Amino acid sequence: MNTIFKTINIIIFTAIIFFACNSKSSHDHDHEVVEDENLIEANKLHQASLDLREELLLVEKQLKEANIEYSELKEELKIWDKDIIEVPGFEHSHDDEVQRKYHVHNPMKEFSNEEHKAYQQVMHSEILDLHKRFTRKMVPEVMEDSNS
Repeated sequence: MNTIFKTINIIIFTAIIFFACNSKSSHDHDHEVVEDENLIEANKLHQASLDLREELLLVEKQLKEANIEYSELKEELKIWDKDIIEVPGFEHSHDDEVQRKYHVHNPMKEFSNEEHKAYQQVMHSEILDLHKRFTRKMVPEVMEDSNS
């Protein structure tokens, strides 16, 4: 009977040590500093893209209120929303200092660091183009043409 209690205690002790070590290593990983220049640049592009996307939330609201047709642009924006991904090592947190209304929840892709940077460059270029086209619809002469 004593042997059973000793065995149970050893198993419990081992499990506690295992979970404590595992918890610490995953916590340390969350705060790991990314030093790869490709990922750092990819994240800068990603953040700039999210800033533009956040602005488009307001532009969309203004277009709706002004009864301006933008369904074609909205469809292109939906495609962009489905394609945008975060950069490894820079995953967002809902309690970070930047409180965005727009969040990315798409699964990451298995890219090399260079591919992540290239992907974010393409995504930034696309959202920049969409942003220009959306805001162009708010220019008075375009608004007058739309309402005619």
